[in-house]
Amino acid sequence: MIKQQSEHRMMGACDPQIEEVNNFFVSQNFPSEEGEVFYFYYQAMDWRNEKGMPLQDWKTAAFEWLWNLEH
Repeated sequence: MIKQQSEHRMMGACDPQIEEVNNFFVSQNFPSEEGEVFYFYYQAMDWRNEKGMPLQDWKTAAFEWLWNLEH
């Protein structure tokens, strides 16, 4: 039981609410729907990057996401 509790990651400071992500995407002149795609992608990955490391700042990941959409 202790192992299960230690494996479960509590919501961290990096984990935004979906409304916060949508507002960020809109503020960057992207549709809120793209914010939802971003949100659910990282939510499914437990707010970790592709290498499995926890995101330190979701906005940095969002800026990279938006850069990739444009390039």
